Amino acid sequence: MLPAGLILAVSLFCGALTVPAANKSPGDVVSIAAVVWLVAELLRLAARNQWRPLRSWPKPRWGVVEVTLLALAMLVGGLIGPHLLASHRNSALASWGLGAAVTVIVAACLFAAKASYRRRAARAWP
Repeated sequence: MLPAGLILAVSLFCGALTVPAANKSPGDVVSIAAVVWLVAELLRLAARNQWRPLRSWPKPRWGVVEVTLLALAMLVGGLIGPHLLASHRNSALASWGLGAAVTVIVAACLFAAKASYRRRAARAWP
């Protein structure tokens, strides 16, 4: 399963994408920090896998709950946040508030999917 740092980095990046360019003066720094954090987490993940391709990991069998939560996170972080909520008409405070809300929603969905998968896997392997 994905480590918590990777989930948080992806969530922060989705939230930073929600802030439109008009209100993004410190947002550029947040976006760059999120990308650097994401790349660092991916490098850490690859190092933990002894630099073998990550596709060599075992393939999990996702349940309906996990797929639904992952789809909801992708929908909010990739479509609703940057395309529907990001507007140049919003004030800077509203834009940053929407970005924080998208970050929290994406993180909550991904952590809930991870918890559901771990709970289901723990029942299968007593």
